[in-house]
Amino acid sequence: MSAAGGGHQQAIAALEARLAGTPRGSRPYEHAALAYRIGLARAESPAGDPRENLRRALASYDVALAVFDPRFDPVEHARVLNAAGAAHRGLGRAGKARELFERATEVFRGRNRDEELAAALNNLGLVCSEQGDTAAALTAFDSALPLFDEASAEGRRGRAATLHNRGLAQASLGTKEALEAALGDYDLARASAGSDDAPYHHAMLDHSNGVAAMALSALVPEWREQLLHESISAFEASLQVFARSDFPFQHALAKHNLGRALAATGDGVGLRHALACFEETLALLDPRLHGDAWRHAHAGLEEVEAALRERGFVGSRPFQFVSLVAEATPDERRSLLRERLSRLVSLPDMAREKALAELARASTMLDGAALRLYVEAEIGVLMELPNEGLESALAVRVSAHRSLPDDARSEADVALDLAVGDALGLSQRILVRDHLASLGFERP
Repeated sequence: MSAAGGGHQQAIAALEARLAGTPRGSRPYEHAALAYRIGLARAESPAGDPRENLRRALASYDVALAVFDPRFDPVEHARVLNAAGAAHRGLGRAGKARELFERATEVFRGRNRDEELAAALNNLGLVCSEQGDTAAALTAFDSALPLFDEASAEGRRGRAATLHNRGLAQASLGTKEALEAALGDYDLARASAGSDDAPYHHAMLDHSNGVAAMALSALVPEWREQLLHESISAFEASLQVFARSDFPFQHALAKHNLGRALAATGDGVGLRHALACFEETLALLDPRLHGDAWRHAHAGLEEVEAALRERGFVGSRPFQFVSLVAEATPDERRSLLRERLSRLVSLPDMAREKALAELARASTMLDGAALRLYVEAEIGVLMELPNEGLESALAVRVSAHRSLPDDARSEADVALDLAVGDALGLSQRILVRDHLASLGFERP
């Protein structure tokens, strides 16, 4: 169990001890308030089975609801209803969740609890969306939006989240008008919540914006190129927050959609970049846990490979990648290699050497100038990574060069030597050249 999970469990245990010492008969309201707090803590616990946590939270909410009478304690009763609705929604019980959210909104009305009413309406809109009742969802979101206090940071974040959810509901309709309305909602949401205050939410907005723009590009041919460009930019912006290490599933989803948008451009560079995106997506997804997402990404990869062959861009996946890197701008070249090599050098020894060797062999198929650009970027990135990555990459590169015919080997060795000189400062250059010499590499 993580330290955070252990601390959360200790907090729950402390609340349960207080509850046990607070008799319902003589101190009912304090007893109910503690049960409600325990329910919230269980629902949000990072430890244990999430579904069991939600079921146990519901048991605590039942205790609180038995005390908080809607006639005499309406606000407290509505709060517990809203929390219980969220738990049922988390358990996949959309019908029960909707019933509780509807009851919560009715009890909150007229109680001078605008933001709590807005939160319940937002929850109601979400569950209606999940049920496919878009009209009811939009009504709920529309009712919630005027209730948020835009003078407070919390109110602005709540309004932005509701605008985002309304946009998603609009986009689900799939029409030109609905997608345009969704893009408008995303713009309003972005203006409501500053990126510094809510970077994760802004990344979600960027991703949703990319999805809507890509869908709209298929419906409006005259705007297709511009909308695809906007879509690609939006997905790339979301990936600035959805880092592979911090948000692996969100990163994979954004990479997959970026690949789809790049593939839709239809040009060779876009297709090669799309292929790289699908490869990164598949490397993150476990087909046993993310079966549908994995299958979609794999189908996308195969479609892009077929499109590349149709356009005459033949070669293996490693060759398509090294060609993409060699043709990219210097900044793009480093970014592409940093992402790929960071993943490869973290693999177990044999898998790392195999993957690096495939790239090295593929790169030797480039002409001398392109190989030099590739190796220069490769060495620069490897110097930023753990030392075993550099050592493995240099070893497999020397081996790949040795397997070439004499003329090709000579050209590749020249490219490697020049790349080392261009990529590194004096001390690093000496270090790398000494290591290459220890591998039997002779400077041309």
